[in-house]
Amino acid sequence: MKGKCAVMLCALLAAPHVYACGMTSKLKPFALAAGSAPVETVDGEIPAPVVAVTEIVRGIGPKHTTCDDTGLLSVEVEWPRGKHKLRDVGFEFKVVSNNPAYAIFPEGPIQAPVEGRSSDFLFMWQEGAPAQQKTIDLQVEVRAVTRDNQRGPPTRIVVRAVPGGTS
Repeated sequence: MKGKCAVMLCALLAAPHVYACGMTSKLKPFALAAGSAPVETVDGEIPAPVVAVTEIVRGIGPKHTTCDDTGLLSVEVEWPRGKHKLRDVGFEFKVVSNNPAYAIFPEGPIQAPVEGRSSDFLFMWQEGAPAQQKTIDLQVEVRAVTRDNQRGPPTRIVVRAVPGGTS
């Protein structure tokens, strides 16, 4: 019996992972200093980011193995020149209006790969085929957060997409 289980386990480990969508967003959590309490800055020390939704792609089918059921949201964040470098801040995405149909944004500040003074954030969520999808109509605040939990002013963006749509 042990031999059969070992053979099955080896076969599963050797098989390609066809059960899950293989796309990655390259987003990573932004680590805050331990014990730091959130502090809203008011003096302009941390500027508001320039934020734009660049693309929304809705799922096209029911299969998770081929990523067909995955929705994609691309957001570009441009960081103004100043005291803080882009690599030294994280960004918090918080839905401030409507009831989110999907859990698109992670809790807490995150970082995306940096290119010059901008970062492209790719958010992914599982939503199914167009017949199963819900309309997305959200207002989202995006703000910079430093390691010591200083929080700059937010920039508000609108995220809208109909089922099966692309924008």
